[in-house]
Amino acid sequence: PANFQSAETPTQVGSMPVVTDSASTSEEEAGELYFFLQPRTAGQSIELVKVSGLCIFDSSKCPPLEKIKVPFPFNFTINAMSWSPDGRYAAFAYSDQSNGTPTKLWLFDADAKTWISLAQFPFIDPPFWSPDGAWIAFRTQDGLGSEDVYVIRPDGSELKSISADLPAEGRPYVMDGWYTENVIMRSALLGNAGNIYLVRAENGQARPMFEALLTKAQFVASPDAGFFAYDDFDQSTNLHSLKVMEPDGANAVTIAQFTGGSIYPLIWSPDSSLIAFNYYGLSSEPSAEVYVIRRTGENLSLVYKGTTIGRLLFSPNGKYLLVEETTSISGGHLFLINLVTLEQKILKAPGLSTDYDWYAPSWRP
Repeated sequence: PANFQSAETPTQVGSMPVVTDSASTSEEEAGELYFFLQPRTAGQSIELVKVSGLCIFDSSKCPPLEKIKVPFPFNFTINAMSWSPDGRYAAFAYSDQSNGTPTKLWLFDADAKTWISLAQFPFIDPPFWSPDGAWIAFRTQDGLGSEDVYVIRPDGSELKSISADLPAEGRPYVMDGWYTENVIMRSALLGNAGNIYLVRAENGQARPMFEALLTKAQFVASPDAGFFAYDDFDQSTNLHSLKVMEPDGANAVTIAQFTGGSIYPLIWSPDSSLIAFNYYGLSSEPSAEVYVIRRTGENLSLVYKGTTIGRLLFSPNGKYLLVEETTSISGGHLFLINLVTLEQKILKAPGLSTDYDWYAPSWRP
């Protein structure tokens, strides 16, 4: 695009492979896609379904779509399920009450297909698993302006608030995920600067993530905990700089730049070598461009052009990128990019119909 300012010119869709390994994929490696089917006719209900990852890697082995029984109807906003690192469980915040409150934190056992309520609060934001699977962290709101952050063990024990140590003047805080055994928290107040805090799950001890005051960006930790990626926006120049730096704030490297627009979402590949992100441009028509780039800044590739992007997900083996397109020509659907060939395709499985919108995907490892 003309407004791209970088040492690298993005390659056109389909011109340069992002990964080179194309060995066959086993069933365990392929994982499973969970997402929601939204009917377009009145009187039908939203359903949770799963599709085997084999449907992406080897369509000849693709089993039919499976509908998952859920102990409550879907009447409110739905967020994607959050999977434990080993893929055994998903955490999911949802209300089983007709008026939408309280929200319960549910634990779904994927093999047993059971749902257990671990906690309940007036409102619960989407939960995050710790990298070792030992904790689930979630932000609560009381509907009256107060919020808090809790952690809980997957068996429902040790529920506790961990936000007491955070400076009161920064409230309210938002949670951006985990870095090792710490929850990443930043102030949600307006303004460009402000400390980012690491809060230990074990005891709630909070410390500034960096010695210097940095931009109040969302910092996304790599799975190997070696790096943070973030969008550093300079209001004076209207320049977005996608940066990667070490956890102590040192050696920040700019790997891509855009003028204006916005960058969201931003994700790491499972092996921490690639970053995928969506860029919304400044044109009068909504336009979304999904890029993949090496962590070190090489091989910036434009892999998908669309209208409105929801989630981006790498497959568990890092060979595919899933794009949730919420307003494609056929509606809200899921598209897959083969990162070896850069070929694009819509998700297909026996029993999966494009007469429904598909949304809020998660990839069970």
